[in-house]
Amino acid sequence: MTIQPVTVQYGNRSVFRNFSHSFADGSITAILGPSGCGKTTLLFSIAHALVKTGEPVSFVFQEPRLIPWCTLAKNLELVMNGSEKENRERAHEYLDKVHLLPDASKLPRHISGGERQRVAIARAFSFLSSVLLMDEPFQSQDAGLKQRLLTTFLDLQQSEPRTVLAVTHDIHEALSIADHLLVLGGKPARVVYQGSSSSTTPDELSRILSEESRVFSSLRG
Repeated sequence: MTIQPVTVQYGNRSVFRNFSHSFADGSITAILGPSGCGKTTLLFSIAHALVKTGEPVSFVFQEPRLIPWCTLAKNLELVMNGSEKENRERAHEYLDKVHLLPDASKLPRHISGGERQRVAIARAFSFLSSVLLMDEPFQSQDAGLKQRLLTTFLDLQQSEPRTVLAVTHDIHEALSIADHLLVLGGKPARVVYQGSSSSTTPDELSRILSEESRVFSSLRG
């Protein structure tokens, strides 16, 4: 998947200027960089560009963003375009994949926060799209719950590969789930490091991010 040049400007501030990049189809790319450098802006810009070309895009946010007055099953059915029966069966299939089928008729408020995020992940995979954008969906979870969510995501990705771009601040998360790493830095933002997770050590990635954070802070000043 190739992203054509993207330019984003807020007033006098140029976030991206003619930014373009190619991502390997069916792989997971973790996007890292200093806070405020434009990682989430890049995701939304990519989503906008793809939708303009008619390419459907799935998105998982930091919060589950489920419709509170709809059942878990209905939250999935709303992104489907089959018959009522087909949508119901497909919703149940994906809730089963994230081990929440017994809760299909519950409202989101009746399940835990971690379970709601599992529903959000199931919804993203149930939507017919080859591209999945993720904006720190595992943030603010305790270690045990985070690992279960990561396992849920990786199980679905293994069975139904998508081209995944995942923004994260967590070095260990990036190295554990991603095939490729992309570090943004500078103003306007650009790629300052790219490599495979298998050839990048935690110490190396930490050093790169620390240096880019220092440089970005000086540019802000």
